[in-house]
Formats: sequence, structure tokens, C-alpha cells
Amino acid sequence: MNKSSSWKKRLFYSSPLILGYLVSVQASQHQQQEVLTSQHHGTEYEGRQLYLSAIQQLEVIEKKFINHSSSSNEPTSFTDRIIQRVTQLWSPLLPTTNDYELDMLKQNEFSNAIQLLERSAREFQQDDALLLLADLNFYSKYAYPRNYHDAFNYYHELADKGNATAQQMIGFMYATGIAVKRDQSKALLYHTFAAHGGDTTAQMTMGYRYLLGIGTDEKCQDALYHYKNVATKVMDYYLSGPPGGHTPPLSKVRLSEENGGVYGYGASVTTEKKSRHGSNEKTVSIDEILQYWRYLAAKQDVDAQLMLGQVYYLGTRNIPRNFDEAFQFFYQIVNKIPDHGKVPLKNGKAIGQAAGYLGLMFWRGEGVKVDPKMAYKWFSIGNDLNDATSQNALGMMYLDGIVLPKNRDKAIEFFKKSADQENPNAQVNLAIELAQSDATLPAAINLFAKAAEAKHLLAFWYLANMNERNIVQRPSCRVAVSYYKAIAERGDWLYPTVEDAYSAYMKKDKESALLNYMLAAERGYEVAQSNVAYMLDTDKQMLTHFPFLGKEIDETEQKPIIEGVDEKELALIYWTRSANQNNIDSQVKMGDYYYKGIGTAVDYEKAVACYRLAAEIQSSPLAYWNLGWMYENGIGVTKDFHLAKRAYDQALNTDQDAYLPVKLSLIKMYIKYYWEWITGHEVGPPLQSDPHDLRRKHRKEKQENGWDDIGEEMKHKYKLMKQKEREESEEMMDDSYGLDEFSEQDELIESLLILGLCILIGYLVYVRQFRFGGNGNAAGNDGRNQPNINNNP
Repeated sequence: MNKSSSWKKRLFYSSPLILGYLVSVQASQHQQQEVLTSQHHGTEYEGRQLYLSAIQQLEVIEKKFINHSSSSNEPTSFTDRIIQRVTQLWSPLLPTTNDYELDMLKQNEFSNAIQLLERSAREFQQDDALLLLADLNFYSKYAYPRNYHDAFNYYHELADKGNATAQQMIGFMYATGIAVKRDQSKALLYHTFAAHGGDTTAQMTMGYRYLLGIGTDEKCQDALYHYKNVATKVMDYYLSGPPGGHTPPLSKVRLSEENGGVYGYGASVTTEKKSRHGSNEKTVSIDEILQYWRYLAAKQDVDAQLMLGQVYYLGTRNIPRNFDEAFQFFYQIVNKIPDHGKVPLKNGKAIGQAAGYLGLMFWRGEGVKVDPKMAYKWFSIGNDLNDATSQNALGMMYLDGIVLPKNRDKAIEFFKKSADQENPNAQVNLAIELAQSDATLPAAINLFAKAAEAKHLLAFWYLANMNERNIVQRPSCRVAVSYYKAIAERGDWLYPTVEDAYSAYMKKDKESALLNYMLAAERGYEVAQSNVAYMLDTDKQMLTHFPFLGKEIDETEQKPIIEGVDEKELALIYWTRSANQNNIDSQVKMGDYYYKGIGTAVDYEKAVACYRLAAEIQSSPLAYWNLGWMYENGIGVTKDFHLAKRAYDQALNTDQDAYLPVKLSLIKMYIKYYWEWITGHEVGPPLQSDPHDLRRKHRKEKQENGWDDIGEEMKHKYKLMKQKEREESEEMMDDSYGLDEFSEQDELIESLLILGLCILIGYLVYVRQFRFGGNGNAAGNDGRNQPNINNNP
């Protein structure tokens, strides 16, 4: 007992000492931790300061070299080409600017900033500095000279640290062969790491690769997984905006449109309707159109005021959004409401629309302070005038209890009124409410489908979910993926690579444009794929072998846009990918490349397969013509005049603009047919036209219900009004060529007449040249036989 009590006493008296020791040890450890933390923060702060200081220096240097940034000076006219050719011939005698010397000068200027970034990345482990070093070399940021090999090394170093952005860029470089040998397996590996690391663009790339089986097997569920991740991010951003969501980006630009499509005006199928029948659009400037509409608006033309208000409110590619201008024009319209409140029928619709737009501006805070009560006032006026936008907005106010008390039944009533006027927003809102009941689910699906035709993001989202969850009658994984893909590409606010590419293209920076289009093409953008192929296409002109007319006499003299890549092979790859996404002209281009051996070996059978697919499934008149020519000459297929004639006839039946080339081709074919018949070759039975083909009506162009771009609608109405002024007293010409009245004999007679006329013209030209040539020779002989009077002695 004594020993036990003494032990307890010792423990009792020594416990304060033990506790004090433990507290001192803990305090010492805490102090050491604080020292280490402060050192770490100091190190991180110093590295960050070096990074920011380098950016400041880069911004200063960029302003100095901004005028020397890479640009494309490709000649666009015959005169420009002649001048360029003469300049090339005299280039050894003319002083020129050495690009290499300019790059060396730039590197000297950038050396200090690069050293700061290197220190920040190496000594202080600043990944942002390492990423900027890579981007400087790849994107030529701040006018820094490009070096793809250095960019690859920086990206690779950062990718090894697990950076998803760098992993995505390494995957892209392996996929396209920039700075490294093309390797689709490594591209897939790095894109997979980046996608699982949360990189949005890599997720799009993986979704597209799994969808079409690029570098891997087709796996629809994996494509669905990746595209849904991207679509979810897009919808979160879309719904985070003002009431009604963020305004979607402008529609993407197809570069071939400026030349009427891949094959030019009339021959191209994948092109806007406005470009199919000539290049008159280019003769009208946007300033001229705006001036015309402003002139009408100044004369109190309500339609002109409404048009200008819509243009400035929605914005176009040529006219940026201007809420102040839009507000003024809308307000001019609503000021026409009489004091007694009775609106004349003539201006009722325009006033209602203007009131609806004013309501949106006050509700969304666009150009004015957010004021839901003022918005409700304008929506009420618009509703009285049966404006669909106002009716949909009032439905949303009733549904969410904004200004008005919550009332779902009233909300559905307003949604129905607006949806009956084909308002996509109302169709989606009504469909969401109807989808909550199994009895009205089919009606909801139909409404979503209608809104999807107007490219409404929420309609895409719900249709994708319904297909994924097997709610629709015929669910499809690929349909769900296509809707998620459409969301990802339509709502690319956070990764506007296609817009960056187009901006660079408009600045004549072809290399930056091509790089960004290639980045977007790898993510599955069809428009980017066709743009890349179009930029790399070397098969745009027929007369390249004539001096001064073609871009170059020898194609080997052309400097590649991106060094080290096989541009012809890449062009074929992207034509193929674009064709796989239902681009008809790209399908025909594939056939041209296989026929001519561009980027691949000559393969006439594959060319025929491409033409047949574009012709029979997608009704391309040019593909029909190509098939006719190949059947006529027996290239890639067995020679068959009957199938050739049928293909030529189908080309004409498909597109009436093909009348002249088809007729000339038929004349040539008839001559060849009868010549072979005369010489005893097998030609088959007599040629006859298919009466069903000849009596078939010409295909009518699809009339669009609306316009994706309000600016195009403004141009269209402007042209219609000017045309009406010019042709007020003229009769409209008949669109038909009267082929349904032709018989086989009529067609043959017409062909013979055209042939005879061509022979007559050729004969007259020959006689004229022979006569003038004979006179010249006679004059020359007279001159030689006449004695020289001055030399006679």
C-alpha cells in the first residue's frame, strides 16, 4: 500500500512537468510547421510574381511586333497573281525581308521574359508558367515565333505532372502529326487521361472518337458518357444566365461559302440558299443595307424600325449587339400607341413585337436596369396584341411567381398560346409541363422535336435524356449522343475555338486559323472538318498549269501552312470525316481525291463508290454527272452508255442549273456512241430516255420557315424590296425548262442542233484565222521580194 501510494504521489507531482514538456514539444513542432508554411507561401508568391512580370513584358513586346504577325497574302485575282509571279521572277534582284532574321530579332526581344518564365517553372514549380511557355510556341501568343517541337516538349513535361490541358494538347499533336509522327493509339491514350482529368475539349474528342470508331472500336455508350459530361457543363452555364438563359453563340461560318461552296455557285449542295445562284450578295455592303433601312425608319416605317431593333438586339456577325440602339428603335414603335389605347390593325403586330422585346430587355437587364414590373407592363401590352414572346414570358412569370402569383394553369394557358405561334421557347416550356404526365407525354415529345428544329438547347437536352432513359417510343443511343453532341457544339461559350479560328482567318493569319480549325475538327465539329479540308485543298482550280492564271505553276513551290505535316493526306482525312457527318460535297470531294490520287493512291473503284453514295443517297447533281462520265468512259466501272445517259439525265432532273454541261456531255456521248456503233463495237440497244425521269418535275428548293441570322433576313428583305422596285413592270420568268414535254426525238434533234451550231462556229473561227494568216504570209513574202531601194547602187 505504501509503495502504491508513493507511486501515485510521484506521478501527481511530476505530471505538470510532463505536460509542460509535451506542450513545449508541440509548440516547437507548430513553430517549425509555420516556418515551413511561410517559406512555401513565400516561394509560391515569388514564383507567381515572376510569372506576372513575364506577362507584362510579353504584352509590351506584342504591341511592338503586332504588325509583323504571321499573315497570308494569297492573291485572289488574276492581276494579283501576275504581280506575284513577276515578283517571284525578279526576287533575286529585290531586297526582301528575311523571316528567319525577324524570328531571331523576336527571340532576342523575348529572351528576358522567357527566362522569367523558365525560372518560375523550374525553381518555383509554377505550372502556369510552363503552360504559357508551351502556348507561346504553339499558338504564337504575344507574337512569339512558333516552334512546335519546343511546344511539344513543354506540353509533355506538364502532361507528365497530370495537367489535363497539356495531356489534351499532346493527344492532338499525336493525332495530327504536328511535331511528331502520327500515332492514333498514343493520341487516344493522352486524350483519355485528359478527359478523365476533366478537360472539356478532351471529353468532346473522346466522345467523337467513340462515336465513329477513330483509333478505337465504336462504343456508343462511351460516346454518350463523354458527350453528356460536356452537355451538362453547357446546360449549367446556359441556365445560369438571365431569365431564358444565355444567348447562344452565333452560328459557325463555313469558309467555302464565300465562294459559293466547295464547287462554286450552283454546283455545291452543302451551302446556304443565299449563295446557290450567284455572287450578287458580295456586291451589297452591310453599310449600304443599314443606310437603306435607317432611311425607311426615319420616315416612320414601322417594319424598318422593327427590323433594325431586332438586328441590334440579336446581333449578327457583321453587326454587333447594341442594346441602346435596339431600345431606341423599339421605343419609337411603341410610341405609336394612341392615347385612347386602341392600336390600329396595320401596326398592331409590329407594336406587339416591339413591346415583347422591351419586356425582355427589362426582365433580363439588357441595356437597362432589371425591372420585372416594367417588364410585366410591356409583356401585357404585347399579349394584348397577340405577341408570342410576351405570351411565353407571362407564362414563365405565372409559373415562377414573378410579379404575379403562382398559377400553373395560367402558365400553361399562355405557353399554349405562344406555342401555337411556333415560338420555340414556349414549345419547350409547355413540353416540360406536359412531360410530367404519362397521358400528355407524346405531345411533349412532339413539342420538343419542333423546338429542336429551331436548335433550342433545352429541347436537345430533354430529347437526349428521353432517348437515353428509353422514354421515347423508339429509343436510340446514337440519337441521344447526337443531341448531346449538338449541345456541346452549339453552346461552346467556354471554348470558342471555332470562333477563334474564324477571327484568325479574317485577319489573314492562315496558320492560326488552320490550327484552331484542326483542334475543333478533332472534337467532332463538322464545319471545322470541312473548313480544314477546304483550306488544305489543292484541287480548287482547273487552270493551274497556265502561267500567271493559277496560284502556282509548280505545286512544290507552295509553302505549306504548317511545316512537317502531309497536308494532302490531312485534307483527305478531314474530307472523309466531314462526309461521314453527311456533308454531300465532302463525299464528292472524297471521290475526286481517290480519282486523282491526291493524298492517297489512285483508286477508281473507291471514287465510283463515293460518287454513287453522294448521288443515289444524297442526290448530288455533280455526283450524278461524275458517275455518268465514268460509265461513259468505263473508268472504275464497266462501260455502259445507257447507265451514263441515265446518270446525266438524273443530274439535270436534280438541278436545272446543270442544263448546259449536261447537254454538252450528252452530245459528246451520242457522238461516241454512234461512232462505236459505226465502227462495229458493242454499244448495246438504242439509247432511250426513261420517261419517268424525263417527266419528273425539277426538284424545288426547300423553303426555310425562319432564319438563323437576323442579319441574313435583313439582307434578304432588302434585296426583295430592291428587286420589286426594279422589276415592278416585268413578268416573272417560268422556272421550268419544259423537259416534261420533250420526247426522245426532240432531245436528239436539240442535241444535233447544238452540235451543228458548235461546228459552224468552230469552222468560222478557223476560216477567219486562216484568212488572216494567209494575208500576213503574203504581205511578208511581198516585203521580202521587194528590192531595197536605199541599198541599190
